[in-house]
Amino acid sequence: MYRLENVSKRFGDFLALENISFSLPSNGLVAIKGKSGSGKSTLLNLMSLMETPTEGKIFYKGIDTSSLKEKERDSFRSFECSFVYQHFNLEEELSVVQNIELPLQLRGDKDQEIYSKSTSLLEKFGLFEHKNKKVKLLSGGEKQRVALCRSIITEPKVLFADEPTGALDKGNEKIVMDELKALSKDILVVLVSHNERIISKYADHVIELKDGRQISKPLSFPEVEEEMVIRKKKTNYGFLSSFLGHNYKGNKVKNAVALISGAIGYATLLLSLGFYTGSQKKLEEERSSSLLYTVANVSKKTSYAIEGSPLSLSKTVRPSKDEVVEAFKGLDVVIGNDYSFFLPTYNAYESNGFPKDPVAFCPINDLSLKDREKTFLVEGRAPQGESMSFALVNEEFEKNLGEKALGKILTVRSKTKVSEGDITDDVELSYNFRVLGVVHEFPFLNVPRVYYSYPALSKEMARTKLPNISKERGESVSVASFVSEASPSSEYSGYSYLTFFKEKDMWRIENSGMEVGGLSLTSDPLAINQSFMALTDAFAGCLIPFIIIEVLGIAFILGSLSYSSFMERRKQAAILTALGASKNDRSFIYEGEGFLNAFLSSIIALVLSFPLERLLSSYLKSQTGMSSLIDIPYFSYLGYPMLPIAVTIVFALIVALFSSALPLTFVAKRPLAEELRDE
Repeated sequence: MYRLENVSKRFGDFLALENISFSLPSNGLVAIKGKSGSGKSTLLNLMSLMETPTEGKIFYKGIDTSSLKEKERDSFRSFECSFVYQHFNLEEELSVVQNIELPLQLRGDKDQEIYSKSTSLLEKFGLFEHKNKKVKLLSGGEKQRVALCRSIITEPKVLFADEPTGALDKGNEKIVMDELKALSKDILVVLVSHNERIISKYADHVIELKDGRQISKPLSFPEVEEEMVIRKKKTNYGFLSSFLGHNYKGNKVKNAVALISGAIGYATLLLSLGFYTGSQKKLEEERSSSLLYTVANVSKKTSYAIEGSPLSLSKTVRPSKDEVVEAFKGLDVVIGNDYSFFLPTYNAYESNGFPKDPVAFCPINDLSLKDREKTFLVEGRAPQGESMSFALVNEEFEKNLGEKALGKILTVRSKTKVSEGDITDDVELSYNFRVLGVVHEFPFLNVPRVYYSYPALSKEMARTKLPNISKERGESVSVASFVSEASPSSEYSGYSYLTFFKEKDMWRIENSGMEVGGLSLTSDPLAINQSFMALTDAFAGCLIPFIIIEVLGIAFILGSLSYSSFMERRKQAAILTALGASKNDRSFIYEGEGFLNAFLSSIIALVLSFPLERLLSSYLKSQTGMSSLIDIPYFSYLGYPMLPIAVTIVFALIVALFSSALPLTFVAKRPLAEELRDE
């Protein structure tokens, strides 16, 4: 059955076995004896495929064992051989019957067959009354009987026994040895022992070693035609899941840490995605939520070369009206003078006679809001007609005022001087606006504003005369005509024209970059939109390294916990491997713990992120005035239903794969015999 040809085994510089050759029969009890360190256990490990020889070949049923693939080695351990150890190598936390049935469960035998065989062995060895007792509660003799039952339940062709009686009293020693002897009538039993009494009483053949060399006459038996049948195991996922669950429960603290760490990490990733999508959505919803959105100042920059220098000066001037008309040909636009020199944008005012700090006074083309696509009013009504007697204010103005704005009379005054040559005129303006409505606007960086009618202002400017300049010219000169005729670089021109667009046209202009036909457009709402976009893009950019660090942190935590858990169970994994567990079986049990943590933590994160989203959105609203800044798209993203949920779970499993599988792969490369050695 076995044939060894010039087998040697070296551990570094130490030669444990040297040039061992012999053959063994298909049955009988063969004892390997020698003093400690003679190489007995090493030889047994080589024959049971727990170690590989440095030199020479080992044949089993005519097959060179070095040619066996991993699955064939698993089959060898499951169906051809079994092992009885001196120190039992049982699963202490499992019951007696669970330990005995372990190898049959691993190879996927039918439940009825497993039950029948285990019951028979429990009765035969007097263990039936202990079948549900945890192994750790048994005596040494009882443990060895359990180990013996586990080794013979598979009906092996070869049974290896490494000092099986070394930790037993004489009564239990006799039970074990009598059973091994009885088994040897039908199968090959290879026994390692230094006990001469046992060897002389039970052994049919003896191999003696000394300092790694064979000093007894080599055994030689004629080869019998036998064939090693490679049988395919059936994966018992029910048993593997049960075993995984048992390990998972036994590691509560570490798994709790893994769950909490993963849940916090993945919830944070979801909230980051929620902020990005929520802020982008909020900008899309609110970008035109300002009465000034359709209003822009149009100007032109002219450059002047500096003599003798590569540098040049740039100056903003008002373009000609023809240039503005040409630039916006095809668009529905109203072009008007900029009267900000006479009625500055920021002005102090009085509310019902009480002086107040400056706020923005902004002209718009249609105070009735009929030209806007969305409703802004949150209180009151929009004025009808063109009059300097009515105004709208935004919510920021009402907050700044500290009381209800509806019905308040806002008085604004302005006093300026205009000159033409040596002629000067004083221009004094005073208007009383009654607040008829309050409007909502995009709250990001918003300021208190009062909106009044630009057509009404234009009429007022046309009615407001400049008497001294009119007298000098010999014709009637109004503020309106004076501004229209002002030099493009004069402060009276405001250095720009005011343009009033339709909302859809403003969207097109904004997307074109605010440069049209060589002219530049400036607008407070657009500047605010761009600032918001820059801020969210910058925040999103900062999130990328944060997310990378966070993912690495999660992977490190999960990997460390998986590695730590596996290191605590190295012996268990080695025992399962010796009993025939495949690589996939081990991965399911030990890597499965990490995958289970990843799956559960991602589910917890999805549940946890929902209240966190509401809580953080509420906080951000209190700080920014914007609701739903965090909006996690749980059920649809980029047009795909349930994408964030699926991606979160899959991503968590991928992180678990790399964080759990890789460290365990390196650990699993250690020789099986080394893992089985007692710490």
